[in-house]
Amino acid sequence: MGLGKAIRIGLRTGDTKAAERAKLRRRPPHLLLTTPETLAILLAQPAWGEALRSCEFAVIDELHALAENKRGAHLAVSLERLERLRRGRRGLCRIGLSATVAPMAEVGRFLAGGRRKCHLLEASGARDSIVEVLTPLRREPYPPAGYTGARVMDDLARLIAAKRTVLVFCNTRSGAERIALGLKAALPKQAHLIEAHHSSLDRDLRLEVEDRLKAGELRAVVCSTSLELGIDIGSIDTVFMISTPKGINRTLQRIGRSGHSIHQQSHGILVATNINDLIECTVCAHMVKARQLDPVRIMQKPGDVAAQHLVGMALAEADGGGIGKAEAFALLRRAHPFRALTKPEFERLVEYLRGGGRSLEKQYTEAFGKIREEGGRLLPASARVARDYLPNVGTIHAEGMVTVYLGRRKLGAVEEGFIKGINIGDVFVLGGRIVELVETGVAEAKVREARRRSPTVPQWNANKMPLSSGLAREVTAFRTELDRRLVALGESPAELADWLVEEWLVSATNAQAIVRHFQNQLAFSEIPTAGKMLIELFRDGDAGGEREERYHYFFHTLIGRSANDALSRILSWRLKNAVGGNALVTLDDYGFLMSLRPFQAMALRDWRNLFHPAEAEDDLRAALRESNLVKWNFRGVAQTGLMVPRNLPGERRPLRQLRWSAEILFKVLEQHEPDHPLLGEAMREAMHTFLDTGSALRFLGEAGSLDWTLREVPAVTPFAFGLYASKIREGMMMESPEEAIERLYAEFQKKAAGHPLFGG
Repeated sequence: MGLGKAIRIGLRTGDTKAAERAKLRRRPPHLLLTTPETLAILLAQPAWGEALRSCEFAVIDELHALAENKRGAHLAVSLERLERLRRGRRGLCRIGLSATVAPMAEVGRFLAGGRRKCHLLEASGARDSIVEVLTPLRREPYPPAGYTGARVMDDLARLIAAKRTVLVFCNTRSGAERIALGLKAALPKQAHLIEAHHSSLDRDLRLEVEDRLKAGELRAVVCSTSLELGIDIGSIDTVFMISTPKGINRTLQRIGRSGHSIHQQSHGILVATNINDLIECTVCAHMVKARQLDPVRIMQKPGDVAAQHLVGMALAEADGGGIGKAEAFALLRRAHPFRALTKPEFERLVEYLRGGGRSLEKQYTEAFGKIREEGGRLLPASARVARDYLPNVGTIHAEGMVTVYLGRRKLGAVEEGFIKGINIGDVFVLGGRIVELVETGVAEAKVREARRRSPTVPQWNANKMPLSSGLAREVTAFRTELDRRLVALGESPAELADWLVEEWLVSATNAQAIVRHFQNQLAFSEIPTAGKMLIELFRDGDAGGEREERYHYFFHTLIGRSANDALSRILSWRLKNAVGGNALVTLDDYGFLMSLRPFQAMALRDWRNLFHPAEAEDDLRAALRESNLVKWNFRGVAQTGLMVPRNLPGERRPLRQLRWSAEILFKVLEQHEPDHPLLGEAMREAMHTFLDTGSALRFLGEAGSLDWTLREVPAVTPFAFGLYASKIREGMMMESPEEAIERLYAEFQKKAAGHPLFGG
């Protein structure tokens, strides 16, 4: 290989300084560590051509984390472009690494691209791992408000004090800030050894935390998803997860951050914060032990990614007369995510890149044109294309963030809406530090340290993690089996508790709480199980009284949050067309709630008539056109597709300008060119990335064979407590979800006082 005595290793990312970039370009290393975005930047620069042409191996770590998203699709095309650079040489050897990947054959095809062969190797020497479930619940499934949070913090603090180093994973950045603050209060003598870590914190702050973690100086780091990958530190002996990570792959990934010393075991503890959490954590732990991995869903032909690469190809080959259209089309189709790209779809992308599309090219070709065609070849439209392209490579779009400074030090960023909602002098938490707002400016805020005051925790508008389909199915199976034993077989609570202890390895007191939860549900309703469509109707308010009566329909569809989101939008659209009016919808992983006015009330037969698969996808598209979801997705698509560049050469564009530009273009295209490829990509992303339309459509296809039941209940039932509490929270009422559940349970007990299960 001509390596000589010394192997040079280089690191090239978006954070690499200009001087170091120049040094790497002049003398390329033997091993280059980089990112998908930076690889695409290098491919567009002729100065890197010779070095990349000699590349023999491409090693992609954490392959599963890329295969499902746009970064992976972007990388897949870059690998094909790298392959093309090596024409006349032996093919590029691609090596993919992952500890949690399934199905291997499909991910292998993603890695290899085209019709190339891929050798699959599954290592059998995986480290032993221990997974346990911890919960503050005892025999009582619905503890009083405040009890759960305090008990979780006490239990965590007690266990952390006995450990060397732990990671505490939360499913949101807000949760990470809240838990970090709580742990510092619970362990005041070790507060300086506890830090927060998430993607909204400043990079230097994150690196400082990582360095202290590697040096063994910290007792606990509380994070969101930011430390799931690439942290292999021997001092980490336990990983705590607050609620399940909503899938088996992610759970295994998090547990695998611990036990990296010789002869150590990985140790994970799932912390259940409520009764539904306890059931989910119990099932999750069971699946982790059996390594029942979630299948990877590979993203299919994202048009904005293809458009970005077409510009990159035109730039890379500008000195050689451009790249042939036929060659560019064939190259895209060799990348696995684009294998089904059609010729008309490709031509529409080229048409867009020539001048913005049919609705814009007559007047705005100079503004939106990225490429031009000459003799069947694609070339950059002008010299400015390269200047605009390089700062905008990648698929991560700009968000509405305000940078927070503590003195001269950058702490991180919070959303614009959060800063607008607080006043000078208000206190909030960021990076586990309590700070007071001193001053606000354009996209920045100045704070100072604050003490002994209750802070607000910022809410970042990140999508909630949806439950994976595999975990949703197993939770449904758990419910179905427990219902069979309780109802069909008539087993006693003691027998059921024994079964849970023996088969599911839960404690005796937690087993009693689960059984009690199911018994409570049976007091007024049924257990939602496989093969059943249970709808519960709860009337709230006084007919003709001071408060308008509301009909709350709880649909117990056990298909995961993203699928329930899609299904509820289809149903709301059909309801509006059938009886008029809008529905207020609240959803979670196990169902959705539709709150209606009396004139919208429906009988069981009427509801069944709305649950059919015919034209369901068209109905969803129609519903989405009246929502903000597609418009919100279009902002990101327009940035990735280079229609609204997020950065100008040497500067970052103001977010307000980005939003304004995307808003205007969305309206123009929707009205004058509804088949524009970027508009189509925004709709596809809304339906198949943000929503799980496929699962919703499958549910509608099976709905006719389900056992349907509509039960009017005198109180919100236990299996609907969580949904109703979320409705209260979304309604911006002062009551917390914990207080709401406490109140709902008190009302439930009052109504159930005469039931045999309650000694009546």
